[in-house]
Amino acid sequence: MIMLNGVLILLAFVIARVQADQGPYFQSAAYDEGKLGEWPAETYRSSPIVGPALNYLHYSNECKDGLYTFIAPRGTNVANPGPMIIDQDGHLVWTRHYGQTYNLNVYTFKGQDYLTFWVGDDGVRGHGEGTYYMLDSSYQEIYKINAANHLPADLHEFHITQDDTALITIYDIIPADLTPVGGLEEGWVFDGTFQEIDIETGKSLFQWRASEHFNFTDMQRDREGNGDSKTYPWDFFHINSVDKDSKGNYLISSRYASCLAYIDGRTGNIIWRLGGKKNDFTDLSDGAATNFAWQHHARFHNNGTAIVLFDNASRGGGAPELPSRGLYLDIDQEKMTVKVRHEYWNPNSISSQSQGSIQLLSSDDGSPRVLVGYGHIPTWTEYASNGTVLCNTHFGAASGDGNIMSYRVLKYPWTGHPRTSPDISVYRYTAAASWNGATEVVTWALEGADSANPDTYTFLAAVPKDGFETSIPIPKDTESAYIRVHGLNFTGHILGTTKLVRWDPESDQAVVGRHDEVDDGGSPFRSLPFFFGGFASAMVLAFAGLFIYRRFKSRAGAQNPQDRERGSWQPLDRFNGDEDLSEEEADDVGLALLGGERSRELPEDDGDEWKWK
Repeated sequence: MIMLNGVLILLAFVIARVQADQGPYFQSAAYDEGKLGEWPAETYRSSPIVGPALNYLHYSNECKDGLYTFIAPRGTNVANPGPMIIDQDGHLVWTRHYGQTYNLNVYTFKGQDYLTFWVGDDGVRGHGEGTYYMLDSSYQEIYKINAANHLPADLHEFHITQDDTALITIYDIIPADLTPVGGLEEGWVFDGTFQEIDIETGKSLFQWRASEHFNFTDMQRDREGNGDSKTYPWDFFHINSVDKDSKGNYLISSRYASCLAYIDGRTGNIIWRLGGKKNDFTDLSDGAATNFAWQHHARFHNNGTAIVLFDNASRGGGAPELPSRGLYLDIDQEKMTVKVRHEYWNPNSISSQSQGSIQLLSSDDGSPRVLVGYGHIPTWTEYASNGTVLCNTHFGAASGDGNIMSYRVLKYPWTGHPRTSPDISVYRYTAAASWNGATEVVTWALEGADSANPDTYTFLAAVPKDGFETSIPIPKDTESAYIRVHGLNFTGHILGTTKLVRWDPESDQAVVGRHDEVDDGGSPFRSLPFFFGGFASAMVLAFAGLFIYRRFKSRAGAQNPQDRERGSWQPLDRFNGDEDLSEEEADDVGLALLGGERSRELPEDDGDEWKWK
């Protein structure tokens, strides 16, 4: 009987038509022209969450590396921004509404992986005042970190070192003599500052200030009328990244000096400068290695013999709009020489006036792929090590100008075990299942029951997970009055189960069962009895079917680059939510595939199950 049940599941895999959220566009002109809204988005039936709809301008299977993409979309058309994780197929994996969010990253701290990001007020003239968050693999907030010494924590940098400490940036308003740059003797500046913090105690282990080591005349940006009062201080330095090497020294980036500086980790003194007015290096690339400007995200590589950075080349505000690039430099700190190893130019000649990132990714041939995020422009591009474009992705309309952006875009492995249960929607002969943040679900298994408190359940169908939300056809001969869905991992163990919801195939209302928090005590795995024995052999054939299906789906998309109908898509201009929604926000989502308005107001004790008409 166990083998028979395995065969039934196999048949469900092979025969059932798998439907999911639509996924990315491919070379959509309407998308880039803003005809679908400046932030095209996906809505779902089982969840009020809204995910991004991407537009692939160029795509290669070399980008399908099993890693997840980490972005934090924000801007005038992302009403409720927050961190987002996207899978290698362009589907949402996890999001949560936090407000203005920057610098979503993954770090290992004391042997555990954490999501890290900054949230706060980013309207403080080019920087911010807020809090750094560290979430564990269950998306629980484990650490909230502020700057030490009563200083404001800035948005630009949160970088965990190999010593399990955190590097953070700070913009501190201090008095300063600005007469060397034509200002007042009793003027004011934002002092570019960084701290190295003990994450668990919040204590500052090292603090450095630009005003103590740089002259105001070293800057590439003038005062532009600022600095005469504490209300309008001059941001002379604009620190935006900090790295630490194995020697205990620091590499910092100053946007307004257009230089990188190597800082002694004991004295704070400047060891050398790369770029800017006081460059210390001989440029072996005829100036191409040191002419970067307004840059971001500088990092050491290869034991300090290489540096990568994002060269904005432009800063807006009426300045020339030059194309931005990713820059990979070889440096010799003994001979004090620098040369360009590679430059990474976007095929659309993007000029990003602010923000941006660059990341080296491992590849099978040993040559790193390079991921460049364009900050102010809603684009990320993945390159081969030699600069060949592999994938070019938009997450907002190309016609927008800073309306949709992400401070950095990065890729990492990630395993998410949310403490919630999955969500379910049932309408007519279709169930839809999703689970915000779960990364190990490979199969959705549908069960039916005759009552709300059954002793037994009937297996109905099983389909491979595909996208954030997967639709599961309910067999026409189903006699069950209640429906639920299990999320299963590769070995057939149940990772989570939706609520049991009432099902009436003749009803014109969809029923949505929202998740509960799950007790994390004990083992997270529970065996599904009918998966023992026959499951392993069934899964081999099932995944062969899934492979064929996805290959067909991929080829179909590539052969039809024109704009296509997207049943679950709707332009979005005021909502990007998560679990905690107001009634008004829930109404706004409207479950686009089902249409209509909610049929009734729910009482307090019924807030986790919705009915829509």
